[in-house]
Amino acid sequence: MFSSSIAALNGHSNALAAIADNIANSTSDGYKPKDILFKELVNGGNRSEAQTFNGMAPISRTLIDKQGEILSTGRGLDAGIAGSGFFVVNSQLAGAGETLLTRAGSFQPRAESNGQVFLADQDGNFLQGWPANTTGGFTISTTIGSLGPIRIDPGSATFAPVATTSATILANLNTTDPAGSILNTNIDVFDNTGATNNVNLAFTKNAAPNTWDLVVTSPDGAVTAGTPATVTFDATGAIIAPANQSVSITWTNVAAGASTISIDLSNVSQFGAPSFQQAFSANGNPSGTLSTVRINDKGEVEGLFSNGRTRGIYKLPIATVRNTAALEAQSGTHFSLGQNTGLVTLLEADVSSIAGVIGGSLENSSVELSDEFTKMIVTQQAYNNAAQALRTVDEMFQIAATMKT
Repeated sequence: MFSSSIAALNGHSNALAAIADNIANSTSDGYKPKDILFKELVNGGNRSEAQTFNGMAPISRTLIDKQGEILSTGRGLDAGIAGSGFFVVNSQLAGAGETLLTRAGSFQPRAESNGQVFLADQDGNFLQGWPANTTGGFTISTTIGSLGPIRIDPGSATFAPVATTSATILANLNTTDPAGSILNTNIDVFDNTGATNNVNLAFTKNAAPNTWDLVVTSPDGAVTAGTPATVTFDATGAIIAPANQSVSITWTNVAAGASTISIDLSNVSQFGAPSFQQAFSANGNPSGTLSTVRINDKGEVEGLFSNGRTRGIYKLPIATVRNTAALEAQSGTHFSLGQNTGLVTLLEADVSSIAGVIGGSLENSSVELSDEFTKMIVTQQAYNNAAQALRTVDEMFQIAATMKT
């Protein structure tokens, strides 16, 4: 009889400890609450035979699949998972440590002694992802071995220079200007090394009605084709030809080579207003080094480069297992693979139908305080009842001992 009461006290004490832990972690990002179940302890045969009742034993389980509310933080290195699955982290940089699964998506830079910087979780575990390949895409695999740590220091990634191949100019040529009037317009373009070069477009009013002569030059190279050209307009001031003018330029810098650029003239007009250049645009870009990173809704770790460009440098997988109940809790937010977990499968956040990543957000704790306080009251009463039962048993034994004397 003593054993039953003592087992009850121990069991309800464990339950109260789990409830207290849940309440304490009600604001911990990605935390999954613990729940205590009880099973009866019986020694002996079936119900028709003599049995010994030894009370009950607690069984602890973590409610891993319980979704927490996704809250926006606006922080670039935060990410929440909506749906099933986990982020993958590893305790060692080289990936030789323990692989852990977590839904706590608050990550921060972790600097190593050699100056390299990696993304890690709040416990210092290295976040794992698929690296971008040479074409800017990702080689996706469903196995853990395809992942690597996410390096984010400036030397970890560069944005290659891209030469300008097309440009657009927005301008007006005054239809009332006399023949010989000139409008000089300028556009900046990139060569193969990423250097900026100036290209001048000089429009000279021709004596023929609605006609202008175009000459393209550059102080940074020699224009070898596409100049001069004749530009004509209709009576409404809209351009007739050419809508695009292709020019070839051999740059003075030998390393830059040559460029062929298609210049869009469709936004050049001829109205009775002063001649002016309003704007221009051109594709291409200079080289760039990695400045900062953020996690986007595709699950990509997106790099922002010094040249103003962005591209994904890693992609975060969503890890799933066949039996989440078999995961072993290392904390309220991190889980290791158990014997009966099953294989880990990696999914793409922007392709999977079972889960997605929300950048700049975190999954709040799955603890519902109202439920925990209700369970605390019930468990406290059960603990008191077990204590009363123990006192009663003790009194019974004292009476029995008195009767023997």
